[in-house]
Amino acid sequence: MSVKITPKGEQLILQQIANLEQELKQVRIDKNIAFHACGDDKIANPNFHKLEQDERVLVERIQDIQHAYKTAEFIKVDARNTEIVEIGSIVKCVFEYTDFTEEEVYEIVGYGESNIDENKIFYDSPVAKKLIGLKIGDETVLSVPSGKVKCKVLKMYSRWDEVESR
Repeated sequence: MSVKITPKGEQLILQQIANLEQELKQVRIDKNIAFHACGDDKIANPNFHKLEQDERVLVERIQDIQHAYKTAEFIKVDARNTEIVEIGSIVKCVFEYTDFTEEEVYEIVGYGESNIDENKIFYDSPVAKKLIGLKIGDETVLSVPSGKVKCKVLKMYSRWDEVESR
């Protein structure tokens, strides 16, 4: 299944690939130095083995991101939908737990854009999946470790600067 990438997500993904490739380049330099420092006795140099592992992890991560990028469905978010929740929507919800209620504002984002500190959630996350397709006033129920949580869409915004408080 291909992922959905917005123009902003594309920029972030390409920057992430560039950063990982730079990190990989440095690991390979360090690995080469470690190799020459230990001569024929690579087994005696634990740093060399750690660098080999780091290299494998970075190569795999880069390949995974590149594959997702190459097979992605690119979507445009020209104007935010303020009628129905979809990728690109900024939505205010109230979550009713058994012992308290809280309001949250989330932006539903594409692959590579999620950032919980900025309230940007990936469209394939459990919360976003439940919100997509809802309209203002619609309700859904989320399953969380502590039980069920009722969620109601209160408002939708066309820009973050319209959000009164986060």
